[in-house]
Amino acid sequence: MKLLKELLISVAIVAVFFLLVGIVLPSHRHLSETIDTNRKATLVYDTVNSFGRWKDWNAVTAHDPRTQLKISGPVSGVGAQIDYDGDNGVGKGSWKITGAQTNEKVDFAITNGDMGSNKKSTITVKPDKSEKNTTIVQTYDVDYGFNLLGRYAGLYAGSYAGEDMKVNLRRLTGLLAEVPNLAYDQLTPPLTGTKFIELPASDVITINSGTVINDFAHVYDSVKNNYQWLKRVMDANGLEPAGPFYLVTEDVNIANYGYNLVQPVKKKGATATTGLTGVALQGTVKFATIPARKAVTTSIASADYNTLQLTRDALRAWALVHGYQIADKSFEVYKDGVDKSFTAGAASFDVYWPVK
Repeated sequence: MKLLKELLISVAIVAVFFLLVGIVLPSHRHLSETIDTNRKATLVYDTVNSFGRWKDWNAVTAHDPRTQLKISGPVSGVGAQIDYDGDNGVGKGSWKITGAQTNEKVDFAITNGDMGSNKKSTITVKPDKSEKNTTIVQTYDVDYGFNLLGRYAGLYAGSYAGEDMKVNLRRLTGLLAEVPNLAYDQLTPPLTGTKFIELPASDVITINSGTVINDFAHVYDSVKNNYQWLKRVMDANGLEPAGPFYLVTEDVNIANYGYNLVQPVKKKGATATTGLTGVALQGTVKFATIPARKAVTTSIASADYNTLQLTRDALRAWALVHGYQIADKSFEVYKDGVDKSFTAGAASFDVYWPVK
């Protein structure tokens, strides 16, 4: 009986100690992790302000790469949400964007199986004065209220939530290293109408340029001469353009440029843009039917051929940070024809990257 009494007293003392310590422990935890990158603030911000690349940088999919994901709400910004369901301790949960300041920070509300409530995270983007490097800071906040077990769990928040933030930031900077380092929202001329679209199938005639010296004059002469071959084929077959011609970039570097000149065609007066047969070809001109495909696109105005390489790279960067996978070579629609497109600062172009 004496032993039982002593045992009960010991238990009571431990319980009181547990309560007293729990009461004085913080009811709120705040964690912070930081990493540096040489990528532009635009790239960091757009990557975390949507969920297209979330699976590539968030610790949830590092714990279980087979985690089931569902994105809902807007494509980006406030209201966008991703729900997940995984194994290996991941469980069910969600991240939802609750606030955003362009190129500065994104706020998230987090739901998961960890102890605590009102879980929040903020990813802040801080370029240095030179804008050559960017500091990324992720914070995590959680409330435990009067849940004493939660307060004790908060003592170890750094060992799970904190470690996950380190994983987030390492994975984020790793994926950004593969993206062209361009602040595409600050270019001159600016990109407009950047978006994902679905392109219909079309009949086309094409001619390959071979290797051309990559400067304004040589590319202009090449395009002008090659387009004459396409025009001869159209005239000989009773065809007309079904839209502006475009150049598919096959190879490009400082010294050389190679392209396919592509002209969508249809029978004169017809509305159908596919279904042609028996097209008589000349020289090295070829005929093909381009199947329907997906692409990302942007437009530039008051531009010319010299602007296109930068625009191609900028659109590729935009596609990658928004979660699109490049599937083929880029191409540019010369909306103003040959001569005006090679007049400095005079033309408009639509630029495309096919995506999966």
